[in-house]
Amino acid sequence: MSTTVGTSQESMILTIDEAAAYLAIPKATLYTWRTRRVGFGPRAVKMGGCLRYRRADLDAWIVEHLEPAEGE
Repeated sequence: MSTTVGTSQESMILTIDEAAAYLAIPKATLYTWRTRRVGFGPRAVKMGGCLRYRRADLDAWIVEHLEPAEGE
């Protein structure tokens, strides 16, 4: 029986540059959210002193911040 490591898009680990590009925001905004608006931005992982973001966490954060549709 073989085991496979998940390679789906949701399990991807992104650098801060990649996460910023994925969210279409400046990298500085992610840093600001971490230091000045603690708890606001998407969850990050510290790996060897570097910030990394799981794509699934970015997607979950986007869903949490959706504005209600008109009429709701």
